[in-house]
Amino acid sequence: EGGGCGVLYRKKMANFEVILAALLSPDNTTRSQAEEEFGKIPVSVKLPNLVTMLRTHGASDEVRTMAAVLLRRIFLQLEYKDLEEEVDRGVLQRCREELLMAIQAEEHNSIRRKICDATAELARSSIDDDNQNHWPEVLQFLLQCCNVAHPRLFQSALYMISVVPGIFGVQLDYCLDTLKQLLVQALSCNDLEVSFEAFKAICSFLVFMESNPVKNRFADALPLMLQVLHKNLELHSDESLLKSFIDLSEHCPKFLRNQLDTIVDLMLNMMATVEAEDLWKQLSLEVIVTIAENAPAMMRKQHRFLPKIVTKCLQFMLEVEDDPDWLTADVINDDEDLEGNSITGETSLDRLANALGGRAILPHIISSVPQLLQSMDWHCRHAALMAISAVGEGCEKEMTPILGDVVNAVLPFCHDQHHRVRYAACNALGQMANDFAPGLQKKQHDKIIPALLMVLDDFQTPRVQAHAGAALVNFCEQCPKSILLDYLEVIVAKLENVFRVKLDELLQKGTKLVLEQIVTTTATVADTVEENFVAYYDRFMPRLKYIMANAITKDYRLLRGKTIECISLIGLAVGQEKFMQDAQEVMDLLLKVQLQQGEMEADDPQISYMISAWARMCKIIGSGFVQYLPVVMGPLLQAASIKPEIVILDSADAEQQYSEEDGWEFVTLADQQKFGIKTAGLDDKCTAMQMLTVYAKDLKDGFANYAEQVAKIMVPHLRFYFHELVRAAAAEILPHLLQCVKSKGMVAVRDMWALMADKLLEAIEMEPDAEIRTVMMESLCKCIQFLGSNCFTAEQYTKLAELLKDALDMCFTRANERLARRHDEDYDDMVEEELEEEDEADEETLRKVADVMHSLFSTHGTLLLPFFEQLLPVLSGMLVEGRPAAHKQWALCIFDDVLEFASSSAINYQEYFLQPMMKCICDKHAPVRQAACYGIGIMAQCCPKVFSQTCIDALPFLTATIQSPTAREDTASTNATENAISAVAKICKHLESQAPVDNILPMWLSWLPVTEDKEEAPHIYSYLCDLIESNNSAILGANNSNIPRILAIIGEVCAEEALAGNEQVLMKLLSIARHVQASTEVWNACLQYLSEKQSAALMKALSS
Repeated sequence: EGGGCGVLYRKKMANFEVILAALLSPDNTTRSQAEEEFGKIPVSVKLPNLVTMLRTHGASDEVRTMAAVLLRRIFLQLEYKDLEEEVDRGVLQRCREELLMAIQAEEHNSIRRKICDATAELARSSIDDDNQNHWPEVLQFLLQCCNVAHPRLFQSALYMISVVPGIFGVQLDYCLDTLKQLLVQALSCNDLEVSFEAFKAICSFLVFMESNPVKNRFADALPLMLQVLHKNLELHSDESLLKSFIDLSEHCPKFLRNQLDTIVDLMLNMMATVEAEDLWKQLSLEVIVTIAENAPAMMRKQHRFLPKIVTKCLQFMLEVEDDPDWLTADVINDDEDLEGNSITGETSLDRLANALGGRAILPHIISSVPQLLQSMDWHCRHAALMAISAVGEGCEKEMTPILGDVVNAVLPFCHDQHHRVRYAACNALGQMANDFAPGLQKKQHDKIIPALLMVLDDFQTPRVQAHAGAALVNFCEQCPKSILLDYLEVIVAKLENVFRVKLDELLQKGTKLVLEQIVTTTATVADTVEENFVAYYDRFMPRLKYIMANAITKDYRLLRGKTIECISLIGLAVGQEKFMQDAQEVMDLLLKVQLQQGEMEADDPQISYMISAWARMCKIIGSGFVQYLPVVMGPLLQAASIKPEIVILDSADAEQQYSEEDGWEFVTLADQQKFGIKTAGLDDKCTAMQMLTVYAKDLKDGFANYAEQVAKIMVPHLRFYFHELVRAAAAEILPHLLQCVKSKGMVAVRDMWALMADKLLEAIEMEPDAEIRTVMMESLCKCIQFLGSNCFTAEQYTKLAELLKDALDMCFTRANERLARRHDEDYDDMVEEELEEEDEADEETLRKVADVMHSLFSTHGTLLLPFFEQLLPVLSGMLVEGRPAAHKQWALCIFDDVLEFASSSAINYQEYFLQPMMKCICDKHAPVRQAACYGIGIMAQCCPKVFSQTCIDALPFLTATIQSPTAREDTASTNATENAISAVAKICKHLESQAPVDNILPMWLSWLPVTEDKEEAPHIYSYLCDLIESNNSAILGANNSNIPRILAIIGEVCAEEALAGNEQVLMKLLSIARHVQASTEVWNACLQYLSEKQSAALMKALSS
């Protein structure tokens, strides 16, 4: 029997080996069948078989390697609870024992490392939710292996620590000192492989550890680590140490503080080593840049090194080859110049400027660039101009005062003798047009536009000519329309000429680079000047239609796509009336291209251009576009449904199989697990989802038949973490989809909301990006406002309350962290600017919380109070003395909503808000004053009986705020003041019998006009009309002496359009003016008191 079992076992293992071998097959069919067969095998069967195969030395190295890789993949997908549930304990114990023995016995270095990978992942899977490692033997094994007498095992143990640095779990508390001792011992080991592995293990361990005290205990190991790194740099033997050090620099930059001088010196020396490979130099620069990005204030103190670092970047940028292919290229590859020292220097300079700021970087640019610009060597001039391009964004504040000088320095090089320099000059102007918009456009247009138009005549150098067109796009995109109109005739004439020449050239020679750019530039100009392009429409549209109809081969697909974009943008600019003469022909051409889409390759650029063009056509044609939806929606839904290819990376080696050049991006999760995503198609997916939003928003019930299908695509993408704009589009469309199905009845609306509600709340809670979370909360507000009361289930209301509390708590936590950073040893002015930006980001979160509450109160009224009471402790805490101004402002706004929409119950909460609101009327921060003043006004308007005494008591504070010397020093102060004026009006109107109205009104009239706050203006001027119509003597004055003053106020209201959107109150004011106008003598006398602007605006309003 034993012999029979042995035969069966050998047969079973032979079959298993066949499956593994098939998994390695280059034949897709064989490999797919093997994957299917392997997938059917239970985990408890796979594990022992894989371990046995791993230790079967008769098997090929490839099969044994595959066994180790598959083991790691299985363990990657298993958490501790899965391990307990899916794997028999006996099987698991044997696997653990066998793996530890395999590490000790394996002679093949590569396979042993793969076994270490699998073992480390199994150790990770053995850690429960309480961070307890249930495989104590592996921890003992690691510590026992850390012995210089057994360098191979020592190296394996260190490697496992670097792969899974959290392998010790809570047991680390008991063995930290021992571990540190062993790691430091390994750094000192004579065996370089061991010391190198120890370096990587310590880096990985410190990156993983969140506790600063633990990191600090390794501080004395840093000098030894740098010795090891120095040795590694001398030998150029393993660049992975530098990569590990970059990781450490990113996550633990302050750990490096005491050795920062040594580190920067070491990296600069490496970059200066002539015989070193470029990769080593680039990684050395990356160390410095990474530290700068993650501890900028600390790096700003390195005054001795900053000029050397900037110089090194510039030296890298000199290494540009004058490749003949660059000059003659008719197709620009996306990955052109992505590698090499030149682009590394440029991107590093860009990152340093953004990280360290203009005060740290710009002086060194100013001291270097002019000399380079004067050089006879074109490489120097090119580097100088590209440096100007690189630092603009980061040095914006410091460069703005000298921008005219910078532009003047760049302009002469637009006609430099070397084409690469002319290209760099265009690049600098185009980049500055982005970085300094719209200020640069407003002040430098008379220099830049003529310079770029001149370069557009460079027909001998198409690459430069095209780049001038690209720079003009940048300039025009953010150029005020009024400025561009002054140059429109000359710009159009130039574009038309180049267009004509290059179209002829396309037909004769097939070259298209410049034509592609000119099409885009024309589209941008039309998009900026809008209806003013009508006069030039007929000069471009025939040629554009010709290209669209005839550029049908693969070589011309980008040209055709850009042409489609241009036609649709011109159509949108000139409007329906002008475009309709070509609309049918264009639609027929678009339909023709659409029908070909099934034959297009996945990366065909026409797809994304088509998607956007259809949406623009929808905006032009309006509801008539519904007839085209059956043709448009199929490919659009297909693009929106693209699923990116995702892989779990088994080891660092796997990244070589999935390179960035092939479109892969890599993400490392918190537990150090890496996965890759292929980005091909993601941009098309994003565009498609944005265009679906356009259709839902513009077509409304015309889109109803597609709403449910679209919702089922969009809702899951609320948590599509590979592309933030996809998540934004998924959120933005939701309220529009509800609007689309409204025509089908409220049952259809409720059914659709049932698909969305839970997922939207979950997405907001989990969203990592603050800006996208804002978009999601805006969408939630719109959904609530559309649906009205009882739009959530009881569970969802509870979830929403928790979500809002968490958002507020996070703001409080971050505010405290910023307070601590303001006392940090590295605190400086630049840090303060960063902290203020973070303040603004948190203020936006507070704003959105208040917006959600406003949506809820405005639709639910008093029904919301039980929900509101869950947030009450948090909100009242925001009004405590010493809280940031934004906290007070938005808490007051929410209490304002209680007063407005639950006024009958507001008295129940007065202990929480009344005193803070009164105190905040005179707060030094204008937005806080505005919220408080608005609240007092709402008290008078909505619950005057309950809060009558409070309103009367508030009058002196409101008066003080209005009459303050700084009452109108800026827009925010003006808004606060006008809310105070409105509050006084509401108190006088609704508490007339209790307020000293006759004493207040003359003063109140002197505070007018109110023109900034369009929401409060109707309340103020409606009350003014009531007073005038009742012949109130305090307003009209003795013998109607205030009539000229009142007319001046009405004239100012007309001039500033203060009542735009409130025709009824404006008509009442104009009726009063007409009453005065009836007496010519009085009218003429009054007009003398009006300014020319007031008089003209009033006469225009009266005549219309």
